[in-house]
Amino acid sequence: MARGFYTQAAYSQAVALSPDIVGLTYVYPDYYEVGREKIREYAAAVQNEDAAYFDDDAADALGHDAILAPLTFISILGLKAQMAFFEHHNIPITEEKLVQADQGLTMLRPIKAGDKLHCHIRLESLRRAFGADVLTIRSRITNQDGEIVQEDYTTMAGRTEDEAG
Repeated sequence: MARGFYTQAAYSQAVALSPDIVGLTYVYPDYYEVGREKIREYAAAVQNEDAAYFDDDAADALGHDAILAPLTFISILGLKAQMAFFEHHNIPITEEKLVQADQGLTMLRPIKAGDKLHCHIRLESLRRAFGADVLTIRSRITNQDGEIVQEDYTTMAGRTEDEAG
């Protein structure tokens, strides 16, 4: 029976969530190309109506050559990369068993339409609380020129054990 990315066999071979996995790293194997329409859709979905997220002239007036992405736009790539990190390291936490508890973002450069973003991940800490594994993951987002555009951390709680067990 499949559970997200994992089959039952993969669950039985999963890395035990022990402090030994702190420090694991991962580079998401593909880039995420930031699309103009994705920016507009995301900005509308989060009800951010700043003109620079929709209009080239508004972005140009701010000194940018393309529309800008809202500050939390990176969450689209972030979740994909985090789930791939778990799968790569055989950590049996799936999206449906995950709750975000905390997040911090440091913006170093604006994310713009046309950027090709790469995500570098490191498992910063792990502890067990209230029946859940609480992980802090740090990410570094770079663009097509290798420039760091954002650094962030997210703390999440996830369940790794089978609900029946």
